[in-house]
Amino acid sequence: MLGSSQPPVGRECAVAYPSTAGTRSPAASLPMGQDLHRWEDLRKQARKLEGDLDIKLAAYGKLCSGYDGTFGGESGLASHQAAQAKAAELEALLASLSDVNDSMSSTIAGASDARTHTLKRHRDILQEYTQEFRRLSSAFGAARDRADLFTGSSDAAPLMGTLGGTGLLLRERGILHGANTALDDAFGQAQSVAGSLGEQRRLFDNVGNKLSHIVARYPAVNGLLTAIRRKKSKDTLILSAVIAGCTLFIIIYWLNK
Repeated sequence: MLGSSQPPVGRECAVAYPSTAGTRSPAASLPMGQDLHRWEDLRKQARKLEGDLDIKLAAYGKLCSGYDGTFGGESGLASHQAAQAKAAELEALLASLSDVNDSMSSTIAGASDARTHTLKRHRDILQEYTQEFRRLSSAFGAARDRADLFTGSSDAAPLMGTLGGTGLLLRERGILHGANTALDDAFGQAQSVAGSLGEQRRLFDNVGNKLSHIVARYPAVNGLLTAIRRKKSKDTLILSAVIAGCTLFIIIYWLNK
């Protein structure tokens, strides 16, 4: 009967209703379930590490910002050791988070579902924490170098055996002191040159004053100089008049042409 819902018998049964041998069995779906379970475990680890990093980065930043005021003596040494311990702990947490991210990546190898975007977000968070840690470490190193440079040798002596690079910083301070001394010598030479130029200027002023006295003492010379100036002015006036007349004549000739 065509409208019956009973399956056909004989060979046609294999064609209309294929065998279930090709379907996924519970044993075949077990690896996928294991991957999901491992993914969730790794994601929980990543979230926990990110929370720890957030808290410890805030504490490390607070310690670095207050390092300048605590430098010197036992308090400065304790701050330095605490900062080193926190930096080592943060480096270990960052390495652990990177390993967890790599494990998560291997878990979803070849997949293109929402877990890929989740993993990308975890990698972005790791990069942000790494950049923040590097920034804080750089600021702490700059503060330590500045404190070492501006602290007296007597204050820095108890830390010579503990803080690395103090001898180098003291040598740099000596170099800076030598540069300041060289600049002072250069300024002294410049002042000497300026004094010599001032002496030469006074010498030339004296020569001008002597010439003025000579002119005043010899009126004939003064009169001769005055006559020469008048003659020169008269020649200038005559030459100007000739040029003006020639120009006017040329203009009139051009207009009447």
